[in-house]
Amino acid sequence: MQYFNPDMFDFGKVFDSIKHFYPIGVKKNESRLDFSYPGFKELESIIIDNIHSVKHFEDRWSVFIREIEAEFNKETIGTTYGQAPSFSAFVLLEKSTFDNLTRTKEVHFFVSLVGPYYTIIGLDSNTVKIEEKNYRSTNYLVVSPENEFAQIFRLLCDKIETRFEGFRFIPIDLCRQVIDGLNVRYSAENLNTVFHALFNDHIDLAVNSTIGNEYYKSEDWIKEGSVDISGGWTAYPPIG
Repeated sequence: MQYFNPDMFDFGKVFDSIKHFYPIGVKKNESRLDFSYPGFKELESIIIDNIHSVKHFEDRWSVFIREIEAEFNKETIGTTYGQAPSFSAFVLLEKSTFDNLTRTKEVHFFVSLVGPYYTIIGLDSNTVKIEEKNYRSTNYLVVSPENEFAQIFRLLCDKIETRFEGFRFIPIDLCRQVIDGLNVRYSAENLNTVFHALFNDHIDLAVNSTIGNEYYKSEDWIKEGSVDISGGWTAYPPIG
């Protein structure tokens, strides 16, 4: 995992957003402080306004999904979960079935309600059906525009950044970074990564097999005034 040079990148804004909404270090089931934390209450209000309000959810997300589906001519399935702090969906890129095995290629996209952040992850997976039960496994993740995922990956970046002005892509390397003491309320599981704080728990980022640039679009986070000196980066204060 790369640790981004703070003199060059301003990813600190992401962690500031997370600290604003989550009571870092307050353990579940040991204190009621997490329920009274002002940030939790504020985030809950944001989720209710954006997701639980039928009109707002339609205007801010459902319409967007239909636009994506119509333009790409690919089935697009909403996956927004009413308690997690994000809009989410995926484009079904390919699907093939042989006997009881189904292989799918999907491009998942997530738009955070915690701050102006989004990410996209391609997923190649298998589903085996045995006695009416489905067993799913991930073959690999696609973390930047690669191979058959490339076109839709890039187009989704463009579409999201146009629709959600000022939102920036969170690279998979940052998504995977662990935040000690993170407490999310939408799951009873121990979810402690940046991805869990900003988006949801729909994809297992612990999968070792990945394709693509894990620092994709990190150049969008370079601080204004940073310059490259002999392979290293630094940032100068503004003049005046």
